[in-house]
Amino acid sequence: MAFRKQAALALALASVIMFLGCADEINAPTTDEQPVLPPTNVSAFAMSDGTVRVKWDASSELTINGYNVYRREVGHGSPKRVNDSRILETQYLDNGTAVPKEYEYRVTAVNSKGKESHWSSVLVTTRQAVTGGDIRLPVFTD
Repeated sequence: MAFRKQAALALALASVIMFLGCADEINAPTTDEQPVLPPTNVSAFAMSDGTVRVKWDASSELTINGYNVYRREVGHGSPKRVNDSRILETQYLDNGTAVPKEYEYRVTAVNSKGKESHWSSVLVTTRQAVTGGDIRLPVFTD
């Protein structure tokens, strides 16, 4: 009789230990709770008129339905979103810059549930267009 009680107690204890050991798997985040994969290879090109073209490679996540671009002037405050609605392409043309200034751009991916990824960033310095002046080319003689 004592053996049966000990066996039943051991079996119950093993079941509890097994259940607790699997609790991490039971409580593991679902796909909805997984982090959203960010875009990669973010680059920015300052054009001569001060406009900045920001480009990136798409997130490899299948549920992405757009991107957000954030901008801040380096040394001044936190980034602010510059797009009014989600960007569907993998580039953005920013006309809201001044010259000559240095900006940080951050790009995030947004999945179909509206969850935003961590950002990928790049720095760029805007420049003023070269206008006027006299350009002299060297003259070669034989």
